Amino acid sequence: MKPVYIVKNLAPWMIDELSVFATHTQFVLLLLRKQNSFYDNALNDLEAKGIEILIEPYSKIIDVKKLWFIMKFVFLNFKKLLWGYSAIIGWKSIIWFAKLDMTHFSEETKLHAQFATQPAIISLMLKMYFKRGLDYCFTFHAYDIYFKNKWMSLLVNNSIYAFSISDYNIQYITSSYPDSDLEKVKLARLGAFEVANTSIQKIGTVFTIGLLSWFTEKKGIIYLLEAVKNVYQQDKDIKLVLAGDGPLKGEYLKYIDEHNLSACVSYIGRVNSTEKPDFFRTIDAFLLPAISLRNDKDGIPVVLMEATSYGLPLISTNVSGIPEICINEFNGKLIEEKDVVALQEAIYALKSDFSLRQTFAKNSLVVFKKYNIQDNSLSKLKDMKWI
Repeated sequence: MKPVYIVKNLAPWMIDELSVFATHTQFVLLLLRKQNSFYDNALNDLEAKGIEILIEPYSKIIDVKKLWFIMKFVFLNFKKLLWGYSAIIGWKSIIWFAKLDMTHFSEETKLHAQFATQPAIISLMLKMYFKRGLDYCFTFHAYDIYFKNKWMSLLVNNSIYAFSISDYNIQYITSSYPDSDLEKVKLARLGAFEVANTSIQKIGTVFTIGLLSWFTEKKGIIYLLEAVKNVYQQDKDIKLVLAGDGPLKGEYLKYIDEHNLSACVSYIGRVNSTEKPDFFRTIDAFLLPAISLRNDKDGIPVVLMEATSYGLPLISTNVSGIPEICINEFNGKLIEEKDVVALQEAIYALKSDFSLRQTFAKNSLVVFKKYNIQDNSLSKLKDMKWI
């Protein structure tokens, strides 16, 4: 049987990894629920490459063997299912597993799950259900480990590999989940595609900075808007290009309107993969002032990898694995989170020093070599034993 790649929610970076995988091997993409129409074209492209896509492959029939297995699984993991987010993802996994059409799996199936949540828990259940032969690995990222995930050690210990996207996350697992078999935790960075014609630092009167992101609190966008407002009051030769969408879009657009920032902030909406090159080539530096929330923060945002692929200087924050890609005074300015003054100073420093921007731009291309998705995905496929 073909290997199976299990996903709850697609993301643009995931589409990139799937696309590279599809150039090297055949597999089945299993989507636990229907996806946003934004991904229709990408899924069509994968199908054109011969990838079989299963969307909600559920059956209305639950046989006695599966029902008995579920009862034993609940008994063995009862404490994990009592309360909190661990209980939520646990029960959701059990429900999805109960409905899953088992004809898509066998003892010989190899699985890869994205995130240490429902996809990985279902992979664990499949391994236990088939008892022998079936193997799984999974990739953990950010929110799936930064809350107290009661499933984490069990998931790691029963996997072939648990892939970490950053060195920071490996250190975090070591300290926060000491019962995990660390021999199975392996670095597997995400990445971006290499760009043929990288950005060229421009000498111009207007210094253009950009942010491309999903608009949520942990991206720290409100601090960027405040910093740009303060900078613009002193220097009119600055422009912010804001790209993206998300639950806080209305709040940010209201802030721009209420503070009369439309002259210096341009909101261009959600940017798809074909529009990204124009966005990155329009700006002189890329900013992402990410912050830590109580149970969530970024891992290493893939958009930073994309920015380095275009040879852009970075300004970002000392959060989780970000210092691994935004290296202070090498390819960018690394500041502390929520520090508006430091953010203003970093913007001024890059705006006023063209030579510094050139140096950072050149060094971003050096950093990008660690985040080439072609190389990283091929290495991951070999570790997964899919090729």
